[in-house]
Amino acid sequence: MNNKSFELAGMKILIVDDTAPNIDVLRKTLEPKQYEIAVALSGEAALTVAPKFAPDLILLDIRMPGIDGYETCRKLKTTDPTKQTPVIFISANNDTQDILEGFKAGGVDYVTKPFQAEEVLARVHTHLQLQLLIKEHESARAKMKSAALELLAKNNRLQETLQQLQAAQKKLVQSEKLASIGRLAEGMCHEILNPLNNISGLAQAIEMEREKDESLLKDLASVKEEIKRIETITSALVDFSAKGETQLTPTNINELIQQVLENLKNEGQLDNIEVQQKLAPDLPDSYMDTHLMRQVFANLATNAKDAMPENGTLTVSTELPTGKNKTANSGQIEGAFLRVKFSDTGKGIPKEHLGKIFDPFFSTDQDKTGMGLALCHSVVEKHEGSLTVVSDEGKETTFIIDLPVRD
Repeated sequence: MNNKSFELAGMKILIVDDTAPNIDVLRKTLEPKQYEIAVALSGEAALTVAPKFAPDLILLDIRMPGIDGYETCRKLKTTDPTKQTPVIFISANNDTQDILEGFKAGGVDYVTKPFQAEEVLARVHTHLQLQLLIKEHESARAKMKSAALELLAKNNRLQETLQQLQAAQKKLVQSEKLASIGRLAEGMCHEILNPLNNISGLAQAIEMEREKDESLLKDLASVKEEIKRIETITSALVDFSAKGETQLTPTNINELIQQVLENLKNEGQLDNIEVQQKLAPDLPDSYMDTHLMRQVFANLATNAKDAMPENGTLTVSTELPTGKNKTANSGQIEGAFLRVKFSDTGKGIPKEHLGKIFDPFFSTDQDKTGMGLALCHSVVEKHEGSLTVVSDEGKETTFIIDLPVRD
């Protein structure tokens, strides 16, 4: 027995014939090849047996009482278990019309009565071998598809990991940059404030002695204004470089936002703009330093106001992301987190500025210190959160804060 014959042993053949002698001849011819054989004595019986037996090949007589071989074949070809099973018709003669009708019904070959053992074995062997090759091909395709899907899934996981690493690297670079500037700022503030205090004192003394000299008073007013500006910058640097521990307490973030916005409105810092609050109800408390987060929320709100000098809308929203939206922008927050958005309908931020927006001293407004957003970024990082920005130049800007929810 050659290897191919051995491979075919055990394959299933269904013989459908209403004549017992024909069945016996076919069985005796095929059994030595170790095929597994089942028998149906009519077309109706074949339709019942075939789905359960799941044959690899069907030998089907054309002339039978009840439904004939053609109709049986057509019905077998509409059922999933036998749709792809090859059918060899058994014909009493070589009538061309019978043979053509058999092919139209879905047959792949035919054998004639009386049976010639070698012909039957050759045709059966050929179609079983083809069926085996088809199954092997389908199996290989299925494995390739599975491997491709697995490879795609791995690639997606690698892409996600890469994005997380890039986000982590960006965050690390920003943190190191801020830490370096913080150390520098701490030293600068100490060195600047001492002579600044001396200058301020001298300016006040001169002002008291030269009240009648209006030109001198005007110059002194300019000096005092510049001193005030330096004090503002150094104050921002002091806040930025502060190393104190954050005082975390359970906080209702919606209430804190409402308080900040109400205070800003009362101070007139949100005049001429519409403020919309879309605060999700029943949010869990988040542990935060309320003093520092007040500064962050106030800074983002006033920044939005500055981006809309004439009018516009500031929308402040909160949510507890779930499902598909449950991905922190930093990619580093594990578990539940709160998301806060400050969106304005202002002029947007140029693309070339987006990468520098949180850098200390970066500002497109010469009257600003450029420390506000850097301070916001630093505070949010101290809360193990993230602060990001999305902007459509000329239209709108949204600052997004993600803060972890701690038990």
